[in-house]
Amino acid sequence: MEKNTCKTKKIWYYNNRMNDVINFLNEKINKDDCVIVACSGGPDSMCLLSLMLKKTNNIVCAHVNHNIRSQSLEEYHYVENFCKEHNIIFEGLNIRFENTSNFENNARKKRYEFFLELKEKYNAKYILTAHHGDDLIETVLMRIARGSKLSGYLGIKKENNIFLRPLLYITKEDIYKYLNDNNIKYYIDQTNYEEYHQRNRYRKVILPFLKNEDKNVHRKYLKFSEELESYDNFVNEYIKKLGLINFSKNYIYIDKVKKESKFIRKKAIELLIKIIQENDILEVNDNVLLDLVNVLSSSKSNIEISLNNGYIAQKNYNIFIITKKLIVDNYYIPFDSYFENSDYIIKKVENVDINSNYVIRLNSNDISLPIIIRSRKDGDKIYVKNLGFKKIKDILINEKVNINKRKNIPIITDSKNNILWIPGIKKSKFDIGKDKNCDIILLCERKEENEKC
Repeated sequence: MEKNTCKTKKIWYYNNRMNDVINFLNEKINKDDCVIVACSGGPDSMCLLSLMLKKTNNIVCAHVNHNIRSQSLEEYHYVENFCKEHNIIFEGLNIRFENTSNFENNARKKRYEFFLELKEKYNAKYILTAHHGDDLIETVLMRIARGSKLSGYLGIKKENNIFLRPLLYITKEDIYKYLNDNNIKYYIDQTNYEEYHQRNRYRKVILPFLKNEDKNVHRKYLKFSEELESYDNFVNEYIKKLGLINFSKNYIYIDKVKKESKFIRKKAIELLIKIIQENDILEVNDNVLLDLVNVLSSSKSNIEISLNNGYIAQKNYNIFIITKKLIVDNYYIPFDSYFENSDYIIKKVENVDINSNYVIRLNSNDISLPIIIRSRKDGDKIYVKNLGFKKIKDILINEKVNINKRKNIPIITDSKNNILWIPGIKKSKFDIGKDKNCDIILLCERKEENEKC
């Protein structure tokens, strides 16, 4: 009798947990919503893929073959065939790494780049991954053991921008039961049992002990995670209310953030990184985060450090920004009537009623035609009216031009390389002024501000 009671109770817990998964999906996804489901062919992702078949008829299955196990190709074809049988769009990616050092991080980066590309390709609402309750426990414990930040200690979120993880309500045991009940084939990655992986040691030793104490212990960790997330969200809202970040251009106001504690400075940088991570991959560990806080707090006016995935962090006078490094090609272009690059538009006009660095007026008799637009070079000097020769580098520093943007400012010269104009910054002695006769008028517009330079 007692055995039957235990079995009934176990089934009740299983049904209750599965209902939580279904209810979460019902809140987030409608029948016609397109979703990307990351599926390796293992038990967790096959469970997720099967559950999604009951929820939407618009699924894209994303499978990544890392080519590190002999079984990998077999798993690839199994997932592909499963998708054909169930009318699921299949997208497969084969990757190989010549160098296996730091394999886990490099593979993760490739996977998530793939998922993001598919989301854009199919205009999907969410990307779903098969992290479950046991994964959450392991992740939280490992981060506590090695040290992390507030947003790190919460482990794995059920919802993180475009990512959904509905299986956090259930355990590995629940997943096996679902697969067996529904007669769904899956593959086992034997590396999940090799003890040289830290996560596997937690899985083998610590997880059974915790579950022996409480079969629903993963729900306690989920509550812990959600509680920390509430605190993290509160701090982020505080930062937003203080106006420390320009969210349209993704930079931090240094004069404002310096009035706050070091904790708030660090959290402001974390929030800036989080904004970037909504649409791209930018990994920042604790040591790099500390470097970024030091850059933000430095007394130097201009500092730049390189990050991963082509990003750089810059302190530029009163601005701290994390941005993609600007790639500038060397160019040398004879100017006709129009020039455009990623930041500037320069055009020839008949007349304009302004007299500032936004415009230059020239007399063709004073210069050697044709006019040239080229990229800036080391050692460039301009003869500024009434001031003599000045290094362009010094002018840009004095004008507090963003260190990254300096590289992309077009330089206007004549055919003898006399520098006529730094658009929007300085004009040379060749500018003849508004009240004199001229036959060449050039006007500059800066794209990012949608206004004249």
